[in-house]
Amino acid sequence: MKSKFLAMMVGVALSAASGMACAQFGGMKLPGIGGDSAASSVSSEQIVKSYVGGARDVNSADVKMLTAVGLKDEAAKAELAGKNLTEGATTDSLKESSQVQTDSSKALEAKFKDQKVEMDAASKKKFSDGMADLGRGIIKYVGMGKEAQGFKPSPTAIGASTNSALFIVKSLPDSIKNLGSTLKSSIDFAKTNNIPVPKEASDATSMI
Repeated sequence: MKSKFLAMMVGVALSAASGMACAQFGGMKLPGIGGDSAASSVSSEQIVKSYVGGARDVNSADVKMLTAVGLKDEAAKAELAGKNLTEGATTDSLKESSQVQTDSSKALEAKFKDQKVEMDAASKKKFSDGMADLGRGIIKYVGMGKEAQGFKPSPTAIGASTNSALFIVKSLPDSIKNLGSTLKSSIDFAKTNNIPVPKEASDATSMI
């Protein structure tokens, strides 16, 4: 009976010590006490979801801007990439989407150098709307980049979402840089062709 009582008291003491440790460290998970302290506060699913939200804005921008300057085939590819990108995106689909964004940017910047671009009022409106979408996408990318900066998945975290998140965190800085360059070129093109520059585009340029 005495040994059972002592065992019970030891258990109570250990439980109390664990509770005090958690309280002292603000409730954080400590090694060996409820989890892995190396895990990031933002989940891989959150990173993928946030990125897809920004990517959809970028895809929408590409479709509108490419269409406005007469690049309909490239616009169709961007539209298809946007439809294929989901919140549960795999690494392969993210790579494909990123490549389409890069190709779209190259096509736009090449077109901006063409002195023979003719645009009516409707095309100019579509181009301006596309710039607004691009600005929104870049703003989302910059915002999520700050959240994901310290992303370190738990050693036990495996699966498609973790791989996707790691790809996003690695590729995001270059994506922001490249899209920022495209946005600045778009603004220069817009000013040259009397196209209104939306507030979202101006806001995004101040962040990159």
